[in-house]
Amino acid sequence: MHMSMIKGRDLMISALWVIRLLGRLLGRLLGRLLSLRLSVLGVSSALLLVLSAGNSKAAEPVDIETVATGLRFPEGTVFVGETLYFVDYGSSDVLRLTGRAVQRVWHQDGCGANGLVYVDGHLLVACYDSGTVAEITPDGKLIDMVKSDDKGLTFLCPNDLTADQKGGVYFTASGSGTTLGKVYYRGADRRVRKVASNIRYANGLAVSIDGRRLYLAESAANRLLTYTIDADAGLRDPKEFVKFADVLGGPRQQDFTPDGVRTDRHGNVFVALYRGGGIAVLSPQGNLIRNIALPGAHHSNLALSPDGRSVFVTAIYDTTTGDSRGELLRMTNLNVE
Repeated sequence: MHMSMIKGRDLMISALWVIRLLGRLLGRLLGRLLSLRLSVLGVSSALLLVLSAGNSKAAEPVDIETVATGLRFPEGTVFVGETLYFVDYGSSDVLRLTGRAVQRVWHQDGCGANGLVYVDGHLLVACYDSGTVAEITPDGKLIDMVKSDDKGLTFLCPNDLTADQKGGVYFTASGSGTTLGKVYYRGADRRVRKVASNIRYANGLAVSIDGRRLYLAESAANRLLTYTIDADAGLRDPKEFVKFADVLGGPRQQDFTPDGVRTDRHGNVFVALYRGGGIAVLSPQGNLIRNIALPGAHHSNLALSPDGRSVFVTAIYDTTTGDSRGELLRMTNLNVE
């Protein structure tokens, strides 16, 4: 998500606060040794504190490492088999992680690559700046460029995409400060139609594990919506699934802005928080399972590894020049049974 509309957040957790939490944790665990090495420049292997919804004062160690650096605005994480693909909005690149090496797969000036999805052997790229959706092969060959829906209307700031179980893809067009966002559906027949509108900055989205609901981040409202998915892939009955201030609110942070959304095989909903300090994990009923603090000022997207044991998260830091720099983090998924 390129959050040109939504700027700023509270400062990242201070070192003194982390030390105090670590002291409490050591007291409770009676001798369990935890190492914590946080730095705004990144971490190679750290134990972060995870606040559990069941007990807001309880903490769990999470192993985390930085797997890619030198990025500008990483986004759009998706696995193709065992290979992680992602984009860098800042350079308009589609990238893939091979071991510890980041390889450029595709680039187009002016695209503003912002989101990715893999469907039917190809990648679809949401081009936020050019208002298009590119279809490419996993090796970067351009197949098609989708420029409008079935009524000939163009897309305003395509942002993120998710596949359903029918070979189709839902994708958001975020809109602008004066134009509300929309959701489109590209069917297996390649027809693109509008299926939802009137969304205050439409952002990340994911289909529920049973294929009956669509989760959608309404970023300017700091909440997650759900839609009922009809048999023809249309959307209806929008409802507020969770208002993040209600489940995450506290004296240290007032704004919690959802960005990328993913679901796991248990139906849990993982949400990257562009503002809010990390990621949130929700149950299918909308209850908070975990709130995980991560390095970085902003977290735009995430992806679960094929075995479900790891979560890859994009982290973005603001700079004094007004630009940004980014990293790709890997953390242990505590929700694996």
